[in-house]
Amino acid sequence: MYRCKHSSFKWAVFILVLMIKQQQSVISSSLEVQVNVDKPLRNFKHFWRSTGFCPPQPHTDAHLYDLSPDQQMNLALIGSVPHRGIQQVRIHWMLELVSARVYDGEYHYNFTHLDQLIDLLWQNGLQPGFELMGSVSNTFTNFEDKRQVTEWRNLVYLIAKRYIWKYGLSFVSQWDFETWNEPNNHDFDNITVSIQGFLNYYDACSEGLRAASPVLKFGGPGDSCHSPPRSPYCWEMLQHCYNGTNYFTGETGVRLDYIALHKKGGGSSLPILQQEVATVREIQQRFLQFRSVPIINDEADPLVGWNKPLTWRADVTYAAMVVKVISQHQNLLIADQNSTVNYTLLSNDNAFLSYHPHPFTQRTLTARFQINNTNPPHVQLLRKPVLTVMGLLALLGETQVQAQVLTDSSEVNSSVGVLATVHVPQVPYTADSWQTTVLLYNSRDNQTSSAADIINLHLTGIPQRMGLMYVTHYMDNNVTNPFKLWESMGSPDYPTAQQFTQLRSQEDPQTDGPLPVPSDGSLTLKTVLPVPSVLLIHICAQSKEKPNQVNGVCFITVTKGQVMIIWKDHCIGTKCIKTYEVEFSKDENIFQRINNRDTIFTYFTYSPESLEVRGYYRVRAVDYWGRNGEYSVTEKYSENQS
Repeated sequence: MYRCKHSSFKWAVFILVLMIKQQQSVISSSLEVQVNVDKPLRNFKHFWRSTGFCPPQPHTDAHLYDLSPDQQMNLALIGSVPHRGIQQVRIHWMLELVSARVYDGEYHYNFTHLDQLIDLLWQNGLQPGFELMGSVSNTFTNFEDKRQVTEWRNLVYLIAKRYIWKYGLSFVSQWDFETWNEPNNHDFDNITVSIQGFLNYYDACSEGLRAASPVLKFGGPGDSCHSPPRSPYCWEMLQHCYNGTNYFTGETGVRLDYIALHKKGGGSSLPILQQEVATVREIQQRFLQFRSVPIINDEADPLVGWNKPLTWRADVTYAAMVVKVISQHQNLLIADQNSTVNYTLLSNDNAFLSYHPHPFTQRTLTARFQINNTNPPHVQLLRKPVLTVMGLLALLGETQVQAQVLTDSSEVNSSVGVLATVHVPQVPYTADSWQTTVLLYNSRDNQTSSAADIINLHLTGIPQRMGLMYVTHYMDNNVTNPFKLWESMGSPDYPTAQQFTQLRSQEDPQTDGPLPVPSDGSLTLKTVLPVPSVLLIHICAQSKEKPNQVNGVCFITVTKGQVMIIWKDHCIGTKCIKTYEVEFSKDENIFQRINNRDTIFTYFTYSPESLEVRGYYRVRAVDYWGRNGEYSVTEKYSENQS
């Protein structure tokens, strides 16, 4: 991982195109959206940058899924969300990647597969949500056995110490170490885990991590925590942390760095937040000292059942719903000064790999096609709108500013929402610059409708800055919908290379600009937002410096004559990026741009008709003012590498 009132003709054409695309829509209402850029409200944290998945059974073979070429490509796409738009991947059964043998009463561990997974995440700029979950290839069987509990503490210590040594404490201290997933479901495989055994296990995890470093975070229970007498593991764990006896130290109370809940929406958005608030209120009433403990919902999906095929999961309906859930949490919960909920993370559990015959319609970020009519067979992944929208969310800033949606009668409309932020650079005279971002959505949860709303957007209070430009990114089911195009092709099981190129042309939002911002400090735009849709407006002042260098160029072989080029944006120093230019040369002399469409994601799948992909590649960033950053280091690709 690398450290380091507008009358524009182009905008008028953009609006005309939207109007034409929505000509069959029924106009539901006319809404005023008012954004006051110069009225800051509060800090704005990107609390949604997490996803997760679970390997299939048998869990002892988790490495076959976690480390498969399919998952390597999936994690590369997840890591390609710009500006670390997804940081964490929470993975079940990670300790099944560890094997053990006992010689003369001593445990000897093999961490090879776990090392490979952690390194795969690290290479893609990601980090694990580390559930301390798994039997270690059936090595552990009973957490009421004192010897096994003591050895579990040692195992956790060895794991934490191992990765601190390899990656540094500054990286590992960012990880959320977590208890066994949903203990009330009794999904412990071959381990006997009574409630007392679970408490022993909790203390062993806590003390093992503490021995490695006291700054490592640990929490749980990763459960729905329904009201008693249901969910006994949850409530007994909380009681134990509150005033129970630590198995190892004998002290009263055990550390609880965060409380992890699972609250899903039942097909809707608002019930997620409502259930969270109700459960946290119950926890805080029972345990007063937990009122300040951070709350996370690391399975906050709109609906249970990741593999249930549903059309709305395939298109912008799901993407807009994710934005709506985030907006509700920011505007209804985090912004509430009377709330006692210290909300810090919302994660969708949607990094699974879809399977035939449902490449698009399961709860995934990508659409997987297992192409078995080639020799050898290979896999193709497409970016779904729900992953694309994570890239738009990444353009938001760090300070929320005043924004409101009004109908003609000045009443809030529940299907249209807005988030508006400002970014102020911390270091002057760099590639960074002042920015404001407005994110609008129109969502009726999992419903797709012919309805649309006319939006009159008014931004005021834009400061006088040099070279102000704005870009719009727009998504609806007409312009960002690979699934719809795939269906129009006859839903082929094995799309051709040409068809995949066409499908990838539908992955990105419709982008317009950069366009100059009026000099009077205001911007007025009029558009039509159908149900569902997402519109982002990104305004940037011109920075003193051009973008910094792209780095980390590497490759994943897709199949013969097709390669995925991946790079890192961690050091470019600005979010005001119009596109990345990917260039190719057979002989490292004459380079030619090969990605004809602009993109802010940090990968490109090259699939030329000639099948000639062996050669040299380089990438550079281009900002809103047409300034080119320095090219990356040129990297050579040959088809026997990946």
